[in-house]
Amino acid sequence: MDANLNFRRDLVQVQNELFRFAYKLTANYDDAKDLLQETSLKALYNEDKYIPGTN
Repeated sequence: MDANLNFRRDLVQVQNELFRFAYKLTANYDDAKDLLQETSLKALYNEDKYIPGTN
């Protein structure tokens, strides 16, 4: 499977967990959604640095 597809699949799989973490940090639903979006975009911009099996 293509490395980019693996990365995006893995990113999608952790979205709920990332949202829960963001909500714990912000205690606000909308702020948590914004933080999740910003984090996901940053991850996508850096997907070329992704090493499968790492955090």
